[in-house]
Amino acid sequence: MAPTEPSFKRFVFILIDGAPYAVFRGLLENGDLPNIKKYVVDRGSLNKAVSVFPSTTGPAFIPFFMGLYPGTVNIPGIRWLSKSNFHLPHRFKRPGVCSYMGLDGLRFEADLPIDHPTLFNFFSPVSNIYNLLARGCPPAKNRTRWMKPFFYTYAHFSHRWRFVNRMAIQHLHKAAEAGDEFIMCLFPAVDTFSHLTEIRSQQVFQTYREIDTAIGKLIHILQKTNTLEETLILITSDHGMTDTHTHIDIPQHLDDGGWRCLHYPKVWRQGAVSASMVSGNGMTHLYFKNSGKGKGWGERMSFEALQQIGVIGSLIELEGLGLVAGQSETGDIIVQSRNGQGRISCHLQNKTCENPQGVATTFKSADSLRFSYRFTGIDPLKYGVRHEHLSSREALYETYDSPYPDGIVQLWQIFKSERTGDLVLSAESGYDLRARYEVPEHHATHGALMAEHLNIPLATNHPIVGPYIRSVDIFPTVLSLCGHTVAEDSIDGRVVK
Repeated sequence: MAPTEPSFKRFVFILIDGAPYAVFRGLLENGDLPNIKKYVVDRGSLNKAVSVFPSTTGPAFIPFFMGLYPGTVNIPGIRWLSKSNFHLPHRFKRPGVCSYMGLDGLRFEADLPIDHPTLFNFFSPVSNIYNLLARGCPPAKNRTRWMKPFFYTYAHFSHRWRFVNRMAIQHLHKAAEAGDEFIMCLFPAVDTFSHLTEIRSQQVFQTYREIDTAIGKLIHILQKTNTLEETLILITSDHGMTDTHTHIDIPQHLDDGGWRCLHYPKVWRQGAVSASMVSGNGMTHLYFKNSGKGKGWGERMSFEALQQIGVIGSLIELEGLGLVAGQSETGDIIVQSRNGQGRISCHLQNKTCENPQGVATTFKSADSLRFSYRFTGIDPLKYGVRHEHLSSREALYETYDSPYPDGIVQLWQIFKSERTGDLVLSAESGYDLRARYEVPEHHATHGALMAEHLNIPLATNHPIVGPYIRSVDIFPTVLSLCGHTVAEDSIDGRVVK
C-alpha cells in the first residue's frame, strides 16, 4: 500500500456485537438512530459488508484488527481441537482443545501470530474498551482489562447487560475527552440480549437507542474540542444473527451413531472417537479419530473417507443442518447438502493447489489464487451457476447478494487452518447446533455461513463508495485514511475507496 495523505488524525471504532445489517439499516430508516444517521451516515455512508466464517465473536474480530482471515492465523473458531497436538485429555493441562469462552480466553492473543501488527500499533495514545484483541494496547490504556471478567460474569447470571454497556459508554467518553488518537469500544449487549430474547425484541432495540445516544454525546465532546472533522468514526458489527426455534444435538447424534463424541463441557470423556467444537452455535467443527495404525488423531480425514464410513450420509439427513463441508483427497473443498454437492478448487499460475491438509497454507493471500466452483444436483450454495478461475475479488462480487455471500473464499480460508475440523457444519436459519449445556438457553444464533450471519453494517462518517466490502478490508482501509501503510502481500484485505 502506497503512503497517502491522511484524511483523519483520530479514529473511533464502535463495534456493536451481534448487529445484523438488515436490523441496523431498518432502525436507521425508521428514525431510531438519529445521531448515527445525522453525524455518521449522512456525512459518509452505510454499506453492507461481509464478515468471515465462522461469524462469531473472537475469530470475527481478527479481520478488523489484523486484516487477516481466521484460517490464516489458525484460529478457526471460538472452540477448536488440534488433531496434531491432541492427546488423552488432562484436567490440568491444555490438551490440544480450546474454548475461548472459558479460561482459554486469556490465551486468545497468545494464539495469534506474534510478528503481525494490530490497529493499536499504528496509533498513540490509544484506548481499548472490552475488546479481547488488545495486542499493541498498553495495559494502562486497556481501560476494562481488570473489570471485564467481573462485569461479564455478573451480567451473565443477572442478565444486566445494560449495566455493562453503560460502563463502556463512560469509558468511551473519557477516552474522547482525553484526546486519545485511537479508541476501540465494544458494546456487547445487543448480542447478549438477542441470545436471551430475539434479535428484534424491545430489550435489543432499547440497547441500540442507548448506543445512539452515547454516540450523540461523543459527537458533542469532539465538537467541543474542535476535533470532529479530523476524527474518523466507524460503526460496525462482527456478525449478524437469526432467531432460533430448534436446537440440534450434534454430540448426541454422533453418540447414537457409534462415534462417541467429546465436546464442551465434556472434554475429558474417555474413549471418544469424535469431537464437536461449536462456535456461535450456528457452526461446529467435527473431528474424527483416524482408524489407521499409529495415526491416532493426528491427521485430517478426507471427505471421501468420512463418506465411506457413513458419517456424511448420517449428518445430511438432520433437519436444520444446511451444509457439511470437508476437504477432498485432492485438496478441493467439498460442500454437501441433502440434494447436491459442490466442489471448490483453487489454482496458482496454472498449477492446481495440492496437499489435502492445509491446502493454501503456503500462500499469504488469496489474491494470487484463482477459484473454481462446480456442483452436481441442486447447488448447495444456491449460486445456480458454475464459476471458473475467479480471483478472490471476483468470487466476492459474484456471490455478494446470495444466500451464502463470499462462500467460496470463506470455505477456502477456514480450511487453511490446521485446527479446522475434518468436517465443518453450518446450520439453517432458525436452527442451531447445540442442544445442551448452553445456560441460559439461546433464542438467537450466529456463526453460520448464511447471509443473515455474515452481512454486517459498515457506517462511516467518510463515504465509502466501493460496493463490495469484506470485514477483512476494514484494517487496510482505515490505515489508508489515517495516513498509515501496510504491505498488501502480508494481509488478506484490500483498501476499499
